[in-house]
Amino acid sequence: MGRALFTAVTGLKAQQNKLDVVANNIANVSTTGYRSSRILFQDLFSQTLVSGSAPTATNGGTNPEQIGLGVQTASIDVNHEQGSLVNTGIGSDLAIQGNGFFVLSDGTTNVYTRDGSFTINSSGVLIDPATGLRVQGYTADGNGVIDPANTVLGNINIPLGASGIAQATSEAEIVGNLNSGTAAGDTVVRNVEMFDSLGIARNIEFTFTKSAMGNEWNWDASYDDNGPVVSAGSGTLDFDVNGVPTTVSATGTLTLTAAELQTEPPLPDALSVALDFSDMTQLSPPVDPAADPAAQPPSDITLRSQNGYAFGTLDSFRIGDNGQVIGIYSNDLTQVIAQVSLATFANVGGLDRDGNTAFRQSPASGVANIGTPGSGGRGTVSGGVLESSNADLGTEFSELIIAQRAFQANSRTITAADTLLQEAVNLVR
Repeated sequence: MGRALFTAVTGLKAQQNKLDVVANNIANVSTTGYRSSRILFQDLFSQTLVSGSAPTATNGGTNPEQIGLGVQTASIDVNHEQGSLVNTGIGSDLAIQGNGFFVLSDGTTNVYTRDGSFTINSSGVLIDPATGLRVQGYTADGNGVIDPANTVLGNINIPLGASGIAQATSEAEIVGNLNSGTAAGDTVVRNVEMFDSLGIARNIEFTFTKSAMGNEWNWDASYDDNGPVVSAGSGTLDFDVNGVPTTVSATGTLTLTAAELQTEPPLPDALSVALDFSDMTQLSPPVDPAADPAAQPPSDITLRSQNGYAFGTLDSFRIGDNGQVIGIYSNDLTQVIAQVSLATFANVGGLDRDGNTAFRQSPASGVANIGTPGSGGRGTVSGGVLESSNADLGTEFSELIIAQRAFQANSRTITAADTLLQEAVNLVR
């Protein structure tokens, strides 16, 4: 009877632990990124009343006689299955689909979480607003390129309204047709817009003059900033019998010094543009019968493309599946600013809970393997989405009922043992 009392007590303690685990899961059923837990039991140990014996020539052997002395908690495991995703529409909210954890840092120590309810602080840094910890990732260079192998992990800075981009034109493609019937000495003038290193638009005037040589046109580029006209480049376009520029003449260079662009500080860098005329033609368009027979159809010259752009400030951002933070600027251009990092572990079940829906690495989990989303077995990142708790209410309430009944059963065992003890005491009157 004494054994029964103490065995039942271990059962009460075990079911109390289970009740605590289930209660915590239910309490966090609405906690973003929460990972539910489960408890497993094992028998404590057994008292051997009679040992087993081996078979002999005259006896088949006997089995041991043992009485179990209770139950104990074997483990409390964390369930790292994916939770459901909920669309929030907030650009700084992030969710992971697949393996991995966001990396948060206080500048000294990292913690890891699936809760992506982030925001941008007054300094433009992406943070966890509940703890103030900063989200870690990789910063892009001035051209929007990220090289994780050569970039130090650090804070993600998204300076809305404070950051700007501009790019000087270095390549331009001029296209169109120069009418082969144009008389020698006639000109075609077109103005095109290019940008300097400060993002200032510069109006360049191109003049194409028909040469006395039937298949040649001379071109000249000039710049006038309300002052003296400055020559920016010149050359000759030599067309073959098919009306296509020869390889030698299909390219040119436009150059302007900083002083020629702007006489007062701040001065931009010198402008040097590689010109491409390879898609120009010298053909004879059909003449309109209703027009003057002596009139020739006009030549048509235009700027197809150039790689410069005006100054723009960072207006907003979005985050792609690869975790890249893409800035959207006031000049309608986009550029990668940074990339969110994810961490994986050899044994994710070995992580220590740290509160605030975060985990810390431990000797059991192994060292964090930090890298970019979508690589090395890491999941992808979705912006404007949050991951819900993976605690299932139906499962938790079922476990709650089981724990309650098991607790009641162990209580009844204690009551029964007490009744037997009372009967034994009452044998002596």
